[in-house]
Amino acid sequence: MASSIEFYYMPESPPCRAVEMVASLVGVSLNKHYINLFTKEHLKDDYVKINPLHKVPFIVDGDVKMGESRAILMYLVNKYKPNDEHLYPKDPAKRAQVDELLFYDIGTLFAAQSKLLRPKIFGPVKELNGDDEKAYRECLHYLDKRLGESGGKGYMLGDHFTIADVSLAATFTFAAACEYDLSEFKNLVAYLERMKSAIPNYGAINDKPVETMTKFIRSRQEAS
Repeated sequence: MASSIEFYYMPESPPCRAVEMVASLVGVSLNKHYINLFTKEHLKDDYVKINPLHKVPFIVDGDVKMGESRAILMYLVNKYKPNDEHLYPKDPAKRAQVDELLFYDIGTLFAAQSKLLRPKIFGPVKELNGDDEKAYRECLHYLDKRLGESGGKGYMLGDHFTIADVSLAATFTFAAACEYDLSEFKNLVAYLERMKSAIPNYGAINDKPVETMTKFIRSRQEAS
């Protein structure tokens, strides 16, 4: 691989795994530093000195220090695979569509999913909040319909996946970890399966962390 970047992450975090997937796609190796959020390692002085926002993911690439996974995805392609016309197209209109999906992911989908499902991490949840689930399912209906109206194209913006697809696929791994039933949304389910096959290191990056989170969430739900 062409370069190595210092990467502060927790593998159970979907945005961290989005960075891992795109780094693999552009040929960049990551020098990984595990930051355990559950034991509050992100609040320790040595990490706060590196990243004052004390979140993951975070990268240090020479003089570049950056958080926010979706910004990192843009940076990785711009720097390490700038001529790639599929992951992050250079055409302004096509790139704007990728940006729109990235912002939709963080601002709408990821936010709605987190609000609905994150309580499962912290203790028993007998019933999901109705309003929160309605907001999340609106996202699912939107994406499912969008895929259904794509004219047979396999991904959100055409015949090739982009960094927005990678980010969305990572986001939905949390729904998988929480064992949230997506079977009603057939276009979305098929799309997520395509993403698993399309990204060469998808399984190596995602399978074990998702399994770990599933077991952890089950244990929390079974707690009295």
